[in-house]
Amino acid sequence: MMKKSEWNDEQLEQMLSQMPRVKDNRKPQEIYQNITLKMNKQKKKVWMVPTIASVAAALLLFILAPSFIDNMNSSSSDSAEMAREKSSIAMENKEETSNDESFSTLQEADESKPDDEVEIFSSEEQPIQNYAVNSVGENQVLLTYGVYLGGVMFPTIVSIVVESDGQDVVEQWQKNIPQVNEFIRQNAGWGIDGIPESYFTDFSEVETKDSAKAVRVDVNNTVHTESFSSAQRVEFLQAINSFRYLLEDYQHVELFQNNQQGIMIGETGTTENNIDLEKDTKKAYLYFLNEESGKKLLALTYEDFKTVKQALEAMKNDKDQGDYKLYPTIISEIKDINEDGSNLEVHFSDDAVLENTDNYILMLDAIMLTAKEFNFNKVTFYGNIDQIGNVRFGEPTPVPLAPNPLPIQ
Repeated sequence: MMKKSEWNDEQLEQMLSQMPRVKDNRKPQEIYQNITLKMNKQKKKVWMVPTIASVAAALLLFILAPSFIDNMNSSSSDSAEMAREKSSIAMENKEETSNDESFSTLQEADESKPDDEVEIFSSEEQPIQNYAVNSVGENQVLLTYGVYLGGVMFPTIVSIVVESDGQDVVEQWQKNIPQVNEFIRQNAGWGIDGIPESYFTDFSEVETKDSAKAVRVDVNNTVHTESFSSAQRVEFLQAINSFRYLLEDYQHVELFQNNQQGIMIGETGTTENNIDLEKDTKKAYLYFLNEESGKKLLALTYEDFKTVKQALEAMKNDKDQGDYKLYPTIISEIKDINEDGSNLEVHFSDDAVLENTDNYILMLDAIMLTAKEFNFNKVTFYGNIDQIGNVRFGEPTPVPLAPNPLPIQ
C-alpha cells in the first residue's frame, strides 16, 4: 500500500504551476521539412566552445531529467492516491447513509407493524358498536331506563353498567338518573329523549304482602297526572317500564302521590294503584337512526305479536311514525324457525348473505332480544358462517340482558 501524501490540493497546484511550460507550436510537416533542409546543407565548422557548452547542456539535461520525471510521477501518483482516497471516503459515506436510511426504514416498518396488527384485529374481531348488554361483573349492577326516541316517537330501553355502591338496585337506579340525562343531553344528535325525572320525587324498593319485591314510585305532588297529554302519558309509563329489565325480579310498581296510593294517568278516568312489570311483552325490535349522528339504536314496536315468528317477520320491514321511521333489523333470508322449549332455533337460508360486520351483529342482537320478549332464554343460529360478533353458529347463545348500552364510565 502506498504511503499517503502529506501534500494538500493547494500545494500540488502551486508546484505544478511553477514548472516550465514546454510546447512546440510548429506543425509536424514543418518540423520534418526543417530537418530535411538541415541535413542537405553543407556542414559548417564547429567551434570548440559552443560544442563544449552544448555537450554540457546535454549532460545536465540527462542528469536532471530522471529526477524531474520522478517528481512528476510522484505528483501524479499522489494526486491519484488522494483522488482514490476521496472517492473511497465518498463511497463509504454513501454506503453508511444508505445503510442508515435502510435501517431507519426497517425500524419504522417494525415499529408500525404492531399498530397495523392491532388495527386489523380491532376491525375484524371487535364490533364497532355494541347493541346489547350480555353480562355484568361480580361487583357491577345493570341499570335500565325506559325512554323514547325521536321526540316521543318510539319506545326503547337504554342501559348502563356501574360499580355497585352497596345500596339496593332501585336506589342506585335513581342515583344515576342525572348522569344518564346529562349523557343524553350531550349526545342530543342520537335522538334519545331524556328521562322525565321532574314527574317523580322518589323511588324505593318495597316488599309486598306475599314477600315479593316491588318498586314504590312517589309522584311529584305538583304534577297533575290526570291532565297528561297522550305524549306525557306514554312517556310516564315508559319510565315505569325501566324496571322490566333489571336483574332483580320486581313484581310490579306501586304508585303514590301525596303519600296516598293510586293516581290517574291521563284522561282515562281510571285510578291505578299498581302497574305490573311484564317480562314478556311480545314486541319486536327494529332500529332507529338519527341522520345527525349516524348512531343506531334498537327500538321496540308499538304492536304486540301473538307469536315470535310474526314478530321476526315484522322485523324485515320499515315502520313509519310521523317524520321518523324504524329500519328493518333482519337483512338475511330466514328459511325456518323452530321452538325447542326455552331455546329458539333460527335457520338462515343456505345462500343467505352473512358477514361478521356491524349490520349483522345488529341483526342477531335484535333477534335475540325479540326472543327474550317471548320468554326464550337462548337462541341457536344456523347458517353458512361460523361466527358473527360473539355469537357462534350451531351453539345455543343466552339472550342479552338488555339493549342499547350507553358508554358512560
